[in-house]
Amino acid sequence: MLTVVAGVRVVLGPPGTETGLHDLHLMDGKIAAVVPAGGPVPEGARRMDGAGLSACPGFIDLHVHGGCGFDFMDATEEAFRVSGEYHAAGGTTAYLPTTATESPEAIFACIDMASRCREQRLGGVEILGVHVEGPYLAPTKHGCHDPGFVRRPTREENRAYLDRAPVIRRITLAPELPGVQDFICDLARAGIIPSGGHSEATIDETMRAADNGMSMITHLYSAMSTIVKDGPFRIPGMLEATLLDDRLATELIADLKHVSKDLLRLAMKTKAERAVCFVTDAMRGAGMPDGTYTFGTRNGTKAVVENGTARNLANTGFASSTVRMIDLVRNGVEAVGLTLEQSVRRASQIPAAIAGAAARKGTLEPGKDADVVLLATSPRLEVRKTLAAGGVIYDASR
Repeated sequence: MLTVVAGVRVVLGPPGTETGLHDLHLMDGKIAAVVPAGGPVPEGARRMDGAGLSACPGFIDLHVHGGCGFDFMDATEEAFRVSGEYHAAGGTTAYLPTTATESPEAIFACIDMASRCREQRLGGVEILGVHVEGPYLAPTKHGCHDPGFVRRPTREENRAYLDRAPVIRRITLAPELPGVQDFICDLARAGIIPSGGHSEATIDETMRAADNGMSMITHLYSAMSTIVKDGPFRIPGMLEATLLDDRLATELIADLKHVSKDLLRLAMKTKAERAVCFVTDAMRGAGMPDGTYTFGTRNGTKAVVENGTARNLANTGFASSTVRMIDLVRNGVEAVGLTLEQSVRRASQIPAAIAGAAARKGTLEPGKDADVVLLATSPRLEVRKTLAAGGVIYDASR
């Protein structure tokens, strides 16, 4: 059935739709047409009143651990359904469920459950693939991941990841660890994105990894090496390599806590626009009352959530975040001074391209997936409806 979303302001649509109101025609899960508002609605079509809201392409979160009391590492259908529903209310229509550093069995259980849930589209949000974060991390940069499970690569474990290449989209690892550079080559050949992170790598080790196929860096500024001194000499680290080399796309946890507005501006000024996207890195405490929650499995490391901020028990670092994608888009506009289009681009078009999904996601152009977020822009940016493949997966009025 044809659905007409009538009278919306289109963000990142076809050329010529930047001004005035338009109607979106959605058919068979795709955008069929974008036409000036006010035209006749074809007989038999379903009309959805856009009420002058801003229609944006669905947000794509490349790093998210869960929400509303669940972590994807719970490896249950309920965890995927509830997390999907929670993030759909923040405008997310596609994401990479992200693992935590744990035993091989726990990580593979999460990946295999994601594969099953992808077919069912639980929670309405499309799973583009899994983001495996760890376990090949620098012991000194484990962050909120359990240091007891941080380890070096083994042939057997590597093979298990490569065997799951159809469902794994990305793996975060520290390129300086023994055996990781070879694994990066294997991942790139298998079509999995090697992403540097939780690392003590020097600039040379990072650049070597980029030469071997590493194309991304995980949560810029967080848990990564920066300048150190060797006698009178300054040796750059992964942070400087990322800012310098646009072969390396990166993500920003733009919650204004992990990364201040000035550091956000620095990254976006330094890097090519196509190379920087927003992610939530949200954990199970997102959407929950203040309290103590685990990161990863129910037996994972503990974190305290207070006033919307998750920290480790020692209060020496953050433990993921409690935000949704709309919060990051709003921060981009209100705190950093981006236009709505610029901020939405970092939550939709750019992550779509990084994830290899630009042919069908990231803009509101005919032929793309009918993933649409309807936003009220005044007094603050708020999600009113989220549509995925043309179906409503969140409605604020319900």
